[in-house]
Amino acid sequence: MNKENQNHHFLKRSMKTVFKHKTMFFFLLLGTVGVGAIANVWPSLILRQIVDGPLTTGVGSIWGMAFAYLAAVLVIGILDFFREISATVIGQGVLLDIRKQMLEHLQKLPMKYYLRVPVGETLSRFTADLDAVNTLFSAGLVSAMADILKILGLFVTLFALSTPIGWIALGAIPIIFFLSNFFRKNIFVKQKVVRKKVSDINTTIQEIYSGLKIIKTFGKEDLFSKRFEEKLEAHRLAMNGNSVYDAWFPCIMQIVRAIVIALAMVVGASHNGTTLALGLSIGTLAAIADLLVRMFEPVEAIASEIQTIQQAFAGIDRIKDFFSEKVEDKHNGVIENVVHMNPTLKKEIILKQVDFEYTEGKKVINQATVTIREGSKVAIAGRTGSGKTTLLSLIAGLYPVTSGSITIGGFNPFLMPASERRKTIGIVPQNVQLFNGSILDNITLKDAEITKEDAWLALETVGLGETVRELEKEIDTIIGEGEAQLSFGQMQLLSLARAIVTNPPILLLDELTSGLDALTEKTLLNAIRQVSSNRTIITISHRISGIIDADTVHIMDAGKVVESGSPEELSKKEGWFAIYKRLEEHGWKVG
Repeated sequence: MNKENQNHHFLKRSMKTVFKHKTMFFFLLLGTVGVGAIANVWPSLILRQIVDGPLTTGVGSIWGMAFAYLAAVLVIGILDFFREISATVIGQGVLLDIRKQMLEHLQKLPMKYYLRVPVGETLSRFTADLDAVNTLFSAGLVSAMADILKILGLFVTLFALSTPIGWIALGAIPIIFFLSNFFRKNIFVKQKVVRKKVSDINTTIQEIYSGLKIIKTFGKEDLFSKRFEEKLEAHRLAMNGNSVYDAWFPCIMQIVRAIVIALAMVVGASHNGTTLALGLSIGTLAAIADLLVRMFEPVEAIASEIQTIQQAFAGIDRIKDFFSEKVEDKHNGVIENVVHMNPTLKKEIILKQVDFEYTEGKKVINQATVTIREGSKVAIAGRTGSGKTTLLSLIAGLYPVTSGSITIGGFNPFLMPASERRKTIGIVPQNVQLFNGSILDNITLKDAEITKEDAWLALETVGLGETVRELEKEIDTIIGEGEAQLSFGQMQLLSLARAIVTNPPILLLDELTSGLDALTEKTLLNAIRQVSSNRTIITISHRISGIIDADTVHIMDAGKVVESGSPEELSKKEGWFAIYKRLEEHGWKVG
């Protein structure tokens, strides 16, 4: 999608939100902006009457005109108040709707996006960049539109009072336009650099926070502090580059304003030593001076608003890039019929000549062909980086294959709805992920179809029931940061309970015993054996000794399945399995 289409799509998306939810505020906004442009000239015209009337001739009521002047200023203030309220409501409405759409889009992005884009980059788009949308709709565009209408109203009044002075004021517009255009282009470029540096800072903070234990364990605080300081320094330099233009812009605008007002006063005076003396009344000169001040106030505001708008568009540009990220085929209408598994069908897993690439041209899985019978216990072994976890992820339906096919009971797991896939496949990853919430929530993941009784049964099955009952709030105990903590082994068991709570016929286990002590490993293995009956179990291990009760073993190397058979059969052959086994028996670490 090109830039023009992206801009049109984003504007259409935003205006749809405005008319859908905030129609009343939208028309209120238009009304206050329009009436405000007219009301903005009233104080100047009343000031003219005061000076030319009661102050110089004594004709008229100075108190009445003074109150009229105050009333005009009050009306302008009230209109500005309602304009700001309307703009804020509209801006917040657009912000909320775009944020929801971004979240929906994020959920439809392929797993490759999460591997390619740093967490801090995505966080920046959801926070700082998205706040730019709010700024654009609640301040930038609305204020700029109001100020432009004010300027037009002031120009009409100036020409009505004195055509030559109106032309003097109008003559300043090309200069203002040239200056604004010059600064606008440079500010836009600098703001994009600043936002990228903010994103880099967020990414670095997330990286440091996630790896804080490792950093402290190895005493590398100074190293990571230096890396963070480099990001801060890059951000400081970017901000300094942007600040040069921020500082010069209003200064130059004030000089132009002073020159125009001075020239208007000289031309409008009765005796200026030239033939251009217009001989305007003192009241008219006072009104013109006030109008010019009022004219240049919105012009100077527009200078600031241009900066705001450019900052906003720098963020919006990144949001448009986010929306241009390609979603998975199953979410974009390319695939119309998403499968629904028949519970009575056999869940045989068949991989036929499967190829897979994270990056184009670099095969991670190469022509993998495997058949896994229903109810069998299968182990996938091999060195680190051989493609075991990737193959497990493909079976789990997390990625589409590059070529070839994977079917479970005749259906592609990638095309299964998430709820259907969870009922079919239970996954226990190597790196356990717990969420801030109760133990119950961590097991069910807020799935309304899973009852508390189902969760208790899963805990009892994996041998964690007694531990949970000892907690003060039992299954409703909150775990996570600042709350109750579980040991690593208990976290593994909880992850296993989460996988089996829907009673799936297929269970995928990724290096479960990695990093566990002997007692915890024994507990976990007993739990796995407890849940293994009548299930297809696929276990990953980079150690032959880590293979759990396997009927069949598949050895992988460089993305290929190089050897398959039962442990007994493979031990008798002079192949990969036998070589790995002998090396491990002699104390060598394979991987």
